[in-house]
Amino acid sequence: MQFISRKQVEQALSPSTCLQLSRDAFALVSRGKVKQALRSVISSEQGCLMGTMPAYIEEGPYAGFGLKTVKVDFSHNNQRTSHEGCILLYDASNKGDMVLVDAASVTELRTAAASALATDILAPQNASHLAILGTGVQAKKHVQMLMTIRPFRHISIWGRSETGASAFADWCRQYLRLPVTVAMTPAQAISNADIICTVTASKEPFLHSHDLPDRCHINAVGASAPSFQELGSNIYAEVELYVDCKDAVWNSSTCLQQAKQQGFISQDNMGTEIGELLTSEIPPIVRKLQKTLFKSVGLAVQDLVFARAVVAHTKISMDNEFK
Repeated sequence: MQFISRKQVEQALSPSTCLQLSRDAFALVSRGKVKQALRSVISSEQGCLMGTMPAYIEEGPYAGFGLKTVKVDFSHNNQRTSHEGCILLYDASNKGDMVLVDAASVTELRTAAASALATDILAPQNASHLAILGTGVQAKKHVQMLMTIRPFRHISIWGRSETGASAFADWCRQYLRLPVTVAMTPAQAISNADIICTVTASKEPFLHSHDLPDRCHINAVGASAPSFQELGSNIYAEVELYVDCKDAVWNSSTCLQQAKQQGFISQDNMGTEIGELLTSEIPPIVRKLQKTLFKSVGLAVQDLVFARAVVAHTKISMDNEFK
């Protein structure tokens, strides 16, 4: 069985490739070409989660069965990545060949690419101020991916750890050569932001409707499993809601569930799947409100599409080496 490493994943997937793969994955969902089970999660007393995400893509270059399994460690007791796991791809032609792909690197890239795609569709072209709430791996990946689609001139950062926020700010300054501000509060970080990304493991909401600027686009990423929360329920009454997959977000997002229970989300406004904006022959009217929100929890189809693209790239590279 072949194993494809983090290094091979990162070599295969440029930002532009990641954006196109995200388009392909979300379009497959909205066209009904994917069968995927809701994420199954078990937890430990040590602060870890293990999730499994199976899927089947019916046709096209990504066709076939696959399974992602990943352990997520929120204990912050080690220096390794918080996500460790693999994506198992079964050969679509039933020849029996299977491939394992590093899941942590795929997760990092496909998550940030989903936010970048939603931002490209929903946010103003002249957006220039990016706010990142969170300081981990996803914070960095979001900065790297979003910089390819908008001409940001300023970045503001907030993190639950002052040390982490300071280190992330230093990285941004070195990587981007742009002004970077470390905010003392989430509200301060987003006060003048055009694009807001929440990429934390928070279990308590830290943003509320009165914190939001008059116009903004939000990518709510971090609270992708039950019991995690980043956004106050009242925010959902202020935004036009978009999601990666309705079934998935309503199964996994405590933020959305509580907002509906408290009356901030109505039964007829459960969110528009981002893939619908890619597959509709007549594009729907977006930005009816001055604030848009893309809520994502991550889908197995994203993992399979990205992983199969990596396998194809790796095969071509290996064939070229031996010519």
